[in-house]
Amino acid sequence: MKRRDFLLLSAATLAGCQLSQQPTFPGAAHGNLALPEAADWQLLSQQLTGDVLFPVADDFSRQKKAANARYDDVPTAVIIRCQTAADVQHAVRFIQRYQLPFAVRSGGHSYTGLSSTSGVLLDIGLLNQITLHQNIASIGAGAKLGDVYATLGLQQRSIPAGSCASVGIAGLVLGGGLGIADRRFGLTCDALRRVELVTATGELIYCSTTEHPQLFWALRGGGGGQFGIATQFEFDTFETAPIRNFIGRFPLKDGNQVLAIWQQWLKTLPDEIWSQATVWFNGQPDSKPEIQLRACCMGHPALLSQHWYQLTLQLAGIWSEVDMQDHQYLDFMLTDCDGLEMPECKLPNQHERGQLKRVAMAGSSDIFNDYLPLSGLHHLLNAVRKRHQDGFRGGLMLTSMGGAIRRVPPGHSAFAHRAAVLSAQYLFSGPVGTPEVMLQEGAIWVNQMRKQMRRWSCNGAYLNYTDALIKDWPQAYYGDNYVALQQLKRQYDPDNLFRFAQSIQPD
Repeated sequence: MKRRDFLLLSAATLAGCQLSQQPTFPGAAHGNLALPEAADWQLLSQQLTGDVLFPVADDFSRQKKAANARYDDVPTAVIIRCQTAADVQHAVRFIQRYQLPFAVRSGGHSYTGLSSTSGVLLDIGLLNQITLHQNIASIGAGAKLGDVYATLGLQQRSIPAGSCASVGIAGLVLGGGLGIADRRFGLTCDALRRVELVTATGELIYCSTTEHPQLFWALRGGGGGQFGIATQFEFDTFETAPIRNFIGRFPLKDGNQVLAIWQQWLKTLPDEIWSQATVWFNGQPDSKPEIQLRACCMGHPALLSQHWYQLTLQLAGIWSEVDMQDHQYLDFMLTDCDGLEMPECKLPNQHERGQLKRVAMAGSSDIFNDYLPLSGLHHLLNAVRKRHQDGFRGGLMLTSMGGAIRRVPPGHSAFAHRAAVLSAQYLFSGPVGTPEVMLQEGAIWVNQMRKQMRRWSCNGAYLNYTDALIKDWPQAYYGDNYVALQQLKRQYDPDNLFRFAQSIQPD
């Protein structure tokens, strides 16, 4: 940042950055931004390869926005854009020295605004380098999935991960990492070999099975931003192959029978096949929502055809519309980017050429260790139908788990839901500018879905779908691992620098 820009930070500007001592939203933290003077900020800027942005910067408004448009109105005071691990070290020491309120952002998709703040936004998006050597991928913590797939795909390699191109790799892997390849190759965190991490003291350390092994255990599913700031990851990769994809659509009125048969079918599937059932409703009571069944094969395409045919026989009486598509792996994973160049395959806040659409979101989740009985399906779909009939927006996604996820021993990583056969995501989303009152109502609804399904769930929740209304969140996200995670928190962050709503507490 130029000296002139720092001089623009008058006493009045700094006074406007003062925060109360209490957080006002999930991503907020304690502290007071009036403590560093303009000269202190300028010195920090001179230490960085990246830069420091204040609201006077031309591009500040775009850069402060997260993927989740629900938090667009959060009045961010300062953005530190880190380009190297050394930048992150300088930023952490600066934040520690002045006890500044801050949040860390890789992709910015948090449902609860954990990567938005009225204090210092520590943006690691420029740490996005991706290389591949001897089938081991080195990926900067700010890289987006679209770039990961595109870069590794040039050499017909990939990692198990999700299908949203704008998601940041850091939040995904540190929270576990679900995706269409997980039944075959495991979670994203199961492919993780090594993590480069900046600790609460600003020290740069490496975590693996031989370096800080207990912390490495915690970083695989224990959540991002809890023990330090990850700056780089190393992953094992797998060889890609074409994907066959089937989609079947059914009237919601037949939902109980469709999902009952679908669940029985899931029990017969090999690990190569992943499947999901979804219902979306648009807030128009006179529309006709449908259940969509989707299945993808990470093996020979004929394998899915054989199993899909068995499903069609069982659903013959109510069979509706079906599509079959064959894709190259890279094309399939970059469906969001169809017709776009890679700089365009980002959200506008992530790149000035980004063309992907931002939405305002609230979500929650459930974990099921057993398939839902008819009574559970009836309860679930009745709640969905009522939501639709009352004229509200929403979505439900039931996703198959098991396979390679379940074969990993429970103590191998901090991911707590190895025994699950299904996960559920409850989602409310609306366009940019959706009134907060509607988003609050949506957040209440998705949480109520958890409560309504408690009789059949294990009470678990997926850490990457944070829900601020979950009261017993340590048990829901971490299960029996929470005590061990607290011990590691006391060891690596005893003063609780990295804290936010629903973060692991040292005591």
